[in-house]
Formats: sequence, C-alpha cells, structure tokens
Amino acid sequence: MKEEKVLALDYGRKRVGVATGDTEFGIAFPRGVILNKGISDLVDKLENLCKEIDAKLIVIGFPLNMREEQIENEIIPDVKNLKNKLENRLDEVKVILYDERLSSFEADKLMEEAMKSYGKKQLGRDAYAAQIILQRFFDKI
Repeated sequence: MKEEKVLALDYGRKRVGVATGDTEFGIAFPRGVILNKGISDLVDKLENLCKEIDAKLIVIGFPLNMREEQIENEIIPDVKNLKNKLENRLDEVKVILYDERLSSFEADKLMEEAMKSYGKKQLGRDAYAAQIILQRFFDKI
C-alpha cells in the first residue's frame, strides 16, 4: 500500500471519535471528538478534516456483533449511510468499513492509562476507540 494519510472514525449518534495516521508509519493517534449534529453537518466537518490533513482513506468502525453477523445492531444503517454520503462527496477519498468489535473496551483501558499518566481523560473514549480501530487496520495491512 502506498503512503497515505488516513482518518478513522468511531461513529456514534451523539459523538464521533476521530483518529489519524499514515500508512508509512502505521501508527494511529487519537485526534478528538466531533459532536454529531446530523449527517449533513458531520459530512461537512469530515470533508474539511480530510482536506486539512490530506486524507486519502477513511476507515469507519463497523459494529459487528461477536459472531460477525450484521444483525441486532440498530446503528449499522447509520454507519452505512455515512459511508455512502462520504463516498458521494469525496471523490478522491476511499471509504471502508472495518470491524470495531471490543474497541470501546480497549479504549477504556487507554483512558485509564491516560488518567494515571496525565491526570485526565485527555480526548475521551470515542477518540481512543477510533485510534484502536485505525491501529488494528494498520496492523492488518
């Protein structure tokens, strides 16, 4: 895979965690949280962020259940809708869905470490979950 800037998202109906990295180094960094005020506003903000960091790939956490089935999770249609909206808006950016199972639990552990090291939560659970999703993606490629 050629060197590209990557944006990762942990989608939520209230907050969307964001992480960034690049394929050359394969290290994910939590960036922050975007308040989800609706799909149009979210796509606008993500488009601006992609331009800011020159991202060529967006990895969106896909909420499979533990048996890898796409059932029993009411947020899956929202995630697929976000993917479609981003693909329609951002011609030069590839958008993929990536398994996010247990990322929130791992994010809690990262937050605990940040609390010990820095005395505060830093960026919040959603940003750390996005970091985990992106790091898993990098580790696989």
